[in-house]
Amino acid sequence: MAEEESYLQKLKHAIKVGDVPVKERMAVTWFRSIVESARATLARETVSQYIKIDAAQRGTLTGRLIPGRLYFFMYMPKHKGTLPYYDTFPLVLPIQKESDGFLGINFHYLYAKDRAILFDELKIFANDRTLGPMTKIKIKYDMMRGFTRFKRAKPCLKRYLTTYMKSQFIPVGTDEWATALFLPVEQFRKRNKQAVWAESKEIFSRIRQ
Repeated sequence: MAEEESYLQKLKHAIKVGDVPVKERMAVTWFRSIVESARATLARETVSQYIKIDAAQRGTLTGRLIPGRLYFFMYMPKHKGTLPYYDTFPLVLPIQKESDGFLGINFHYLYAKDRAILFDELKIFANDRTLGPMTKIKIKYDMMRGFTRFKRAKPCLKRYLTTYMKSQFIPVGTDEWATALFLPVEQFRKRNKQAVWAESKEIFSRIRQ
């Protein structure tokens, strides 16, 4: 059996534009169109509770959030006035439910290479190694304490409050993980993305493994 390609390998392959198959380039264009078309709708949507049992789905939108899967959504943090910067269009892997929201890893806080490395570290906890449509990454906050094993997750771990969610969610299928991971759709406020990524790298580089 051939060895599974890591997300870091996928990234290295993707940046060699001349070698990327037409199908892959089309996939990026297709997924970007989903994100862009959904954003206008997302901006008008609100989530009244953390999980809606019988959420009405609108195309790619859903009100149901399942820990261990990947989602985009619109968010405006409670303390936006005092935060040094924040992402209003997170790409998050929820890892723990809270009474008023959830705890999740937002990959947008990392350079593309570091996103790939972190995702490769996390995907070993997938409940299905074939990465089928029902796959979840089963990791909890307790497994990340100290961040010695997942140091890149430290600047990405954020608490999201239901009251401040400004949309329903765009679920990302397992076959779209690599595409979503590297799409340049982060929406940082108060600071540009290069400055955010540089600070994140400084934060996790201080952690000893």
